Amino acid sequence: MIRLSVNALLNFHPKAILAAIVLVMTLLGGVAWGGLSLVDYVSTLDRAERGTRQAAAFLEGHADAVLDGGAAALARVADRLEEGGFAALPDHALGEALAASRFGALSILDAGGRTVFGPSIHPDGGTASLFQGADGALELLHGQVDGLDSILMVRRILGREGILEGAVLLALPSSSLHTVLDVFGDGRHSVAGLFRLDGTRLAGIGGAGGIGIGGGTGGGTGIGPLPTLEPGAESGDGDWSVAGQGVVIGLKRMRDFPAVAAVALPRSVVLEPWSNRLQHGFIMVGVSVVALFGLAALGWASLRREAAARDALRDANARLEQRVEERTADLRSLNQKLVRALAEKERANQAKARFLSAANHDLRQPFQALRLFHHLLMERLKEPRERSIAEKMGEALDSGEKLLHALLEVATLDAGVVRPNIADVPVATVLDGVAAEFRGLAADKKLDLRVRGCAAMVRTDATLLTRMLGDLLRNAIAYTPAGGVVVGCRRRGQWLRIEVWDTGSGIAAEHLDAIFEDFVQLGNPERDRRRGLGLGLPKVRRKAALLGHAVEVRSRPGQGSVFSIMVPLAASESRTDAVAAAPAGRAEGSDTRLILIVEDDPVQSAGMQLLLESWGHDVLVAADGPAALATLRAAPRCPDVILSDFRLPGPLTGAETVTRAAEQQGRPIPGIILTGDTAPERIREAVAVGCRLLHKPVTPDVLRDALNALGTERQPLRQPSAA
Repeated sequence: MIRLSVNALLNFHPKAILAAIVLVMTLLGGVAWGGLSLVDYVSTLDRAERGTRQAAAFLEGHADAVLDGGAAALARVADRLEEGGFAALPDHALGEALAASRFGALSILDAGGRTVFGPSIHPDGGTASLFQGADGALELLHGQVDGLDSILMVRRILGREGILEGAVLLALPSSSLHTVLDVFGDGRHSVAGLFRLDGTRLAGIGGAGGIGIGGGTGGGTGIGPLPTLEPGAESGDGDWSVAGQGVVIGLKRMRDFPAVAAVALPRSVVLEPWSNRLQHGFIMVGVSVVALFGLAALGWASLRREAAARDALRDANARLEQRVEERTADLRSLNQKLVRALAEKERANQAKARFLSAANHDLRQPFQALRLFHHLLMERLKEPRERSIAEKMGEALDSGEKLLHALLEVATLDAGVVRPNIADVPVATVLDGVAAEFRGLAADKKLDLRVRGCAAMVRTDATLLTRMLGDLLRNAIAYTPAGGVVVGCRRRGQWLRIEVWDTGSGIAAEHLDAIFEDFVQLGNPERDRRRGLGLGLPKVRRKAALLGHAVEVRSRPGQGSVFSIMVPLAASESRTDAVAAAPAGRAEGSDTRLILIVEDDPVQSAGMQLLLESWGHDVLVAADGPAALATLRAAPRCPDVILSDFRLPGPLTGAETVTRAAEQQGRPIPGIILTGDTAPERIREAVAVGCRLLHKPVTPDVLRDALNALGTERQPLRQPSAA
C-alpha cells in the first residue's frame, strides 16, 4: 500500500515533490548558515576583546616601567621636605630634587601655589587641583610643561602637625609612552591610553574618528566611569560605549599607581570582516536557491525525456542487433583477410631472409675476386709509383669490405632473421678471445689493455656477446689516445655487468644517446673511414635488444668512458647465490613450484597457465597489480616465482608489482617480466628490482630456461595467525 502511494505521488505530483525538496533544502541551508553566522559574530567579538586585553596588559607594563623610577625619586624628595620642611630645602632636599630631575621636570610649590623650585607646571585643573586632597598619597594628573603634554606625579607635603605646606610635582612627558601607544593606536580606529581611576585621560592617542579619548595636546575628557578593578586586575568588554560610540575595550589596573591602561577598537571596525562574510553568505544563499530551482527544472525536463528515451532505446536495440549481425559478418571477412596478410608477411620475411643470404654470398664473391686480382697485381708491379696506386686500391677494398660487412650485419639484425643460440657460456672464454684479438691493436697505439678474469657462467649467445664486446673494445681503443683500456665484471644480483673502461676524451652528456644512432661519429665530421663507419655502437644496441641484455654508458669529458653490458647469470650461478642467501627454515623440495601469473589478456593468461600446469607447476592468476597482491594475501604460501607482463592496467607495472609483493611477503620473490618493449629503460627497470626480462614473443624453451635459472627452492607454508 505504501509503495503504491509513493508511486502515485511520483507519477501525478512531480512538481510538488521537487518544490518540497527545494524548500526543505533551502530552509536547512538557511538555518545552518544563520547558525554559523551567529557563531562567527560571537567569535569575532571574543577575539577582539582578548586582543584588546592583551594590548592593555602590555601597555600597563610599559607605563609601569616608565613611571616607577620617577615615583621613587619623587618620594625621596617629598620625604626630605616632610622631615626638614621648606626652610631646609637648600640643605636637605636640594640634592634629591636635582637627582630626580633626570626623570622629568621636577617642581616644588608652597601652600600658596607658588613655584619654589623648578619650572612652571600647569595641571589641566589649575594649581588648585594639586591641593584638593588632604593626605600625602601619590596622585597622577595631566598637564603641560613648556607646552608639552605630560603626566604629572603629585605628592602633597604635610607638616609635623598634619598641615598642608606644599606639593612636589614630577612631570613625565607623554611621548615616553608613545613607543607602545603608536603600536595600538592608529589615530583613526584603534585608541590606546593611560587613565585615572575616574576615567580622566593621562596620556593616549587615537580618537580622531569620534571616540572621545582625545589626542595631541588637547587632553580629552576621558572614557567615562571605569569599573572597579583591583591592582593588577584585567577587564574586557565587547559592548563598551565611549562618546556615544560602541567599542570593544580592554582594561588593566596598574599595581603601584592609581591608573588604568586601556586599549579600545570601534565595534564597527571589529565587525567589518564579519559583515563582509555575511554579505557573501547572502550572495551564496541566493545562488544556491537559484541552482536548486534550476536543478528542479532539469529534473522535470528529464521526466519528460525519460519516456521518449525508452521508446528510442527500443528502436536502438533493434537497430543494434541488426548492426551486430552485419559487423559479425564484416569481422569474419576481416579475419580471413588478416590470415592471408599474415601468410603474405611470413612469405615476405622468408623472401627477405633468402635475399639477405643471397646478397651476403653474391656481394662477397666479387670482393673476393677483387682481393685476389689485387694480390696478383701487387706481385707484378715493381715501380714505386704504380705500387702506391695499387696500395690505395687495397685500402679502398678494405673500406668497402668493412662497410659491406657492417651493412649486412645491421640489415640482418633489423630483419629479425638472426636466431640467437642461448646457452650457458663461461665469461672467461669470451674475455680471453676478445683480449687475444685486440691486444695487438692496443699495442700498436701503445695502450695498456688489461682483462680481469671472471669465473662466472652467463646465459647468452657466445658469438653475439663476443662481437658486442669486440665492438666496444674497438671503439674504446680508437678513441683513447693514451693510457689504457680495462675489461672487468661485477655481479649485480642475478645479473653480471661486463664493463669496458677507457681513458679517452670522454663523451658529453647531451651526446650519450646519439652515439647509438647509425653512422654517428663524434669528432669525425670529415667522415674519415680510417676512424670507423659509425655502426659499431648501433650494432651493439641491436644485439643487446635481441638477447634481452642492457647496454649502458657513463662518461666524463676529459676523464674517459665506461660501457657496460648486463648479462643474466646462468642457472647454476643463480642457484648458488640463492642457496647462499636462503633464510633458515627453507629446504629443497620437488620441481613443482607455485607460480603467480599477472596478465590482463585472458587469452595469454590462459595459455600461460595451461603451459605451466603441463610442466607440473601450481599456478595462481591475477589481472593486475592490486589483484595480485590480494591473491597473495589469500594464498596458502608465498609463490616461488612471479611471472608478469610489464604494462598492466591500474597503478602498478609488472616490476612494481614484484617489488610490492616482496614487501608484503617480507622476503624477496624471484620475478620474470615479459614485455614487447626492447628499450634499454625496460631492461634497467627489471634489473633494478632483480627480475629477469624476456621479450615477447617467448618460446616455451626460453621460458623454461628462465625458470630453471631462478633455482628450484620452495617457500615454506604461511602459518595462519593466532586468534
